[in-house]
Amino acid sequence: MYTSMFRKAMLGDTATLSLDFSAGSLPTAVTFTRADSTARATFIDASGYVKTVASAGDARFDYTGGVAKGLLIEAQAVNVAIQSEAFTPSGFWGYNATAQTIESSDINPRGTTGSISFAPTSNGSSRYMGAFATGLTAGSVYTYSIWLKAKGTAAAEFILFNSAGTISSGITILSQPSGGSATVSNSPGTVPRISGLSSSGWTRIAVTTTAALGGTGTGNFFLYPSNISASTTADSIYIWGAQIEVGSITTSYIPTTTAALTRLADDAVIRSTAWTGLYSKPGTIVVEYYRGEYGAGDRSVLAIDTAATKHIHLKHANASVASGIYNSAGLGVANKLTGNAAGLNKAAFNWSSANPSTIKYALNGNATVVSGTSDIGATLGTWMTIGSASTTGVSGSGTWEGYLNNSIKSVKYYSELLSDADMIAKTT
Repeated sequence: MYTSMFRKAMLGDTATLSLDFSAGSLPTAVTFTRADSTARATFIDASGYVKTVASAGDARFDYTGGVAKGLLIEAQAVNVAIQSEAFTPSGFWGYNATAQTIESSDINPRGTTGSISFAPTSNGSSRYMGAFATGLTAGSVYTYSIWLKAKGTAAAEFILFNSAGTISSGITILSQPSGGSATVSNSPGTVPRISGLSSSGWTRIAVTTTAALGGTGTGNFFLYPSNISASTTADSIYIWGAQIEVGSITTSYIPTTTAALTRLADDAVIRSTAWTGLYSKPGTIVVEYYRGEYGAGDRSVLAIDTAATKHIHLKHANASVASGIYNSAGLGVANKLTGNAAGLNKAAFNWSSANPSTIKYALNGNATVVSGTSDIGATLGTWMTIGSASTTGVSGSGTWEGYLNNSIKSVKYYSELLSDADMIAKTT
């Protein structure tokens, strides 16, 4: 008689449903929508360039290092920095109007020509650029992001002003796709400084702060191209793609012209017979996902329902490596502390057929599988949301944590109870 392990080795992968988003296309089982009225959502393509979707509701597949990360799922976001690529006086302003130069031969992050270079004067202190934003509220938290590239000796400073003078704020290097060794200096009481910027590739940086000014908010964000005490004009930088959005996260770029622009939320769901025809008890789900690159906050990976109020929710916790399975009341059922805050995570969880059901959870090949119990209900599930939380089968609904704001690489569903060893192997 064949053993279970021998049978699986002979048959290969026994997944009932296999969704591979790394192929850069949407599997037919998934219903995807985004209700934008025009094409405005962007993604990073295989060449590392920022591209806008061809049609307003197209799904997006982000790449890093030329490799597809998977299906990008983000919450709604608004870029309130206007003229985000033109840096014209109506969108940005500087002490010296000749600070900006259009470099017609430089390749910008879109892969086209027409970057803006920005240089200091001889004393290093007479040129700065402030972002013109619409609708800022004093006292609210905003995140400012922009792409930078070195031109000269590769130095730059980010300085934030308020009515009391210069204030410091943290800077996060979000990506360095084309080499370079950008570093951050932001010791307490010092001016945040970026150094080591690449002269051949762009780096997107972000800074989060509490707005000191409301309204247009031009005094909240200032960019200096060099050490303000330097007596050189060599530290010019290229700039592109400014974004200011509410909260402490940085999402994918939203291009603007004369007004703020909203990108609506992504909705990826397996609904109706595409899921009910498969779902069974016991069962197992294995999912690969990225978390961390697009900001802090509790991140929902996926959710399934097994009754009206008794679904199962996989999330990656706020600003930590903790992740786990939660029930409809938001209580942790089976949690682990070995996730990756950035980079790929591989998770697996299963549920037994009994009520209350035994829930087991494995993460990133860790030898310990944790377990808990949850009443998952007597009826079969009717939907699975991907990259977001739900209590109704509509992405983002209910009192749950936020969207993944990153990419789902793959989801596999097994209409059987995989063993601990199987789940460890599939998450390694």
